[in-house]
Amino acid sequence: MVKRLFRHSLPILALSVVPLAAVTIPAQAAPAPASPVQFYKSCTDIHRHLVKAPDGDYLLYNNGNLFTVYCDAMYTNTPREYIDLIKTGYNANFSQYTAGGASPGTNVRTTFYKLRINPDTLTVDIGDLTFARSAGSLLHSGSVRVTSMPYGVAMSCYAPQAPNGVGNIDLRWTPFQVNSGFATGGFEARGSANVSQDNQLVSITGGGYCGWEAPVGAPYNPYNPKPGLYDLKLSCASGRVTTAPGQICYRVDNLKGLKERTGQGNAVDVLFHGKPIAAMNHGDQVQTPDALSSAVAPL
Repeated sequence: MVKRLFRHSLPILALSVVPLAAVTIPAQAAPAPASPVQFYKSCTDIHRHLVKAPDGDYLLYNNGNLFTVYCDAMYTNTPREYIDLIKTGYNANFSQYTAGGASPGTNVRTTFYKLRINPDTLTVDIGDLTFARSAGSLLHSGSVRVTSMPYGVAMSCYAPQAPNGVGNIDLRWTPFQVNSGFATGGFEARGSANVSQDNQLVSITGGGYCGWEAPVGAPYNPYNPKPGLYDLKLSCASGRVTTAPGQICYRVDNLKGLKERTGQGNAVDVLFHGKPIAAMNHGDQVQTPDALSSAVAPL
């Protein structure tokens, strides 16, 4: 059997995720242990083995997690992994520093469309704004110009104990969930992070004089972020979570049950414990045959 990289630039399946209770498997390069299928643990690993691989969606296996990512900047020696957010727009997946009080100006809101993720730990870099847009401008405490915010943060400097900063994390229709805590910071601060819907939705409020609510580990005065703030931990979603076509995240004990078989036409089917989870062509693009369009994850 020919070993191959699984890559998808087209949707694969609409899956419901039912992960296994599993032990940790050390991260390693292709092939995965006891598996006939070739996997890679990062976009850099893919680039190292397939130097002409383009930007796009790929399937990774790392530390016992089997999951999809978007690989960006594959033309460089340091490509980066992102996960696609399905719920996007002005009121979804945003962080806001609400203007007023000691920080005059207009509300600074940063809205995210993809999240930079460490494939070894499934931890989000809340300071990476590559796939984000910011609007508004204010003067923090009347002195520092603020034009952007990190992911998962609500902040204001309106008045003591006034949490009128707002934020939102919405991982619905992705195969990921939040797996870390939040903390209130600043002076005369108050905030909250209400986690709901299978740990996929977080409504955030925060403020003070000045104050904020942010993922545990976020820097003091979390505004105008720079990349490298890996402070929000994710995990593969537990329970039966509906995901968008083309995204999967399984926590598996091993890959012994992963097989390939010849499919219809030019396709190669990928099966786990005998059930199809994806199909790809001989160019390594994952496809969605009609017969698999409503499949349920076999885990």
